[in-house]
Amino acid sequence: YTSSSEAIREAFKLKHLPAKVVQTILSSLSAATIRQYGVTYKLWWPFCEKKSISPYDGTPALVMDFLQHLFDIGKNSYGSFNSHRSALALILSTDLAGHPVLSRFLKGISKLRPQKPRYNVTWDPQLVLNFLEQRESSTLQALSEKLITLLALSTAHRMQTFSLIRLRNILESSTGFQILIEDQIKTSGPGRKQPCLNLPFFVENPRLCVATTLKRYLAATKEHRTSNMDFLFITFKKPHRTASRQTLSRWVKDTLDAAGVNTLIFKAHSTRHASTSKAWQLGVPIEVIQQTAGWTENSKVFCNFYNRPLSQSNTFATTILSSK
Repeated sequence: YTSSSEAIREAFKLKHLPAKVVQTILSSLSAATIRQYGVTYKLWWPFCEKKSISPYDGTPALVMDFLQHLFDIGKNSYGSFNSHRSALALILSTDLAGHPVLSRFLKGISKLRPQKPRYNVTWDPQLVLNFLEQRESSTLQALSEKLITLLALSTAHRMQTFSLIRLRNILESSTGFQILIEDQIKTSGPGRKQPCLNLPFFVENPRLCVATTLKRYLAATKEHRTSNMDFLFITFKKPHRTASRQTLSRWVKDTLDAAGVNTLIFKAHSTRHASTSKAWQLGVPIEVIQQTAGWTENSKVFCNFYNRPLSQSNTFATTILSSK
């Protein structure tokens, strides 16, 4: 085993597909998916070696043996095993998707190790909003952390989305900002709309206005940008570079920690749980929550994984910012 992408490439070569066709197929997979599948292949390769079987010729019976082995030695839930199945289905010559016994086996795992939400409760956004309202944002660091945290709370999108905001796609009007996301994100796909972030001017409290904070950030970072810096967020330390998704997550986590949120439990992604749960509690319609956060109308993700009671028991953004 060398790498996830090479394993996938070799699997399709064994199916006698032309190199250009293989490359096009690989383009359908995101970098995150390839990394995720790599976790499976690192376990699958030595498992097959011990049984003197080619990792590309595994049968459904062998796959179930492999998954049972992982089930016996670990504590992973159903979602991990479903991911393993998807990774193996991509490289094996046998069709796993429609195999009735394998489907029944995975159903058994889903009963024994059901997928559970990461959090049973979440924190109240008011805690962080109080902190941001009182905190001075005279430095670029404080301004950067304030903007990304307000964006996360007022739009309920992922850090990946914020890391892909381009200056040319930020549109200002008399009522606020509209931000179009043109790059591929986790939920991108044929027939799916790309995110559009709406940031109204929050005149009731300018200190918590994400649109006003964005305007200040654009002015403060203008002198630090080079001609090829098209993305909104840049690092606040010299030399200034485009801020990665991981950097934005760290800024949010630092802000949550400073505000009093337990960051040993709650990470940057928990802003999606906190803001959507608060919006639902305050009466925002489920359709508005789904549309704002980027879930489809038929999605059950919010109900199953995000709608959590607060640990301290119009538009999405205005509702969240007005909640204090």
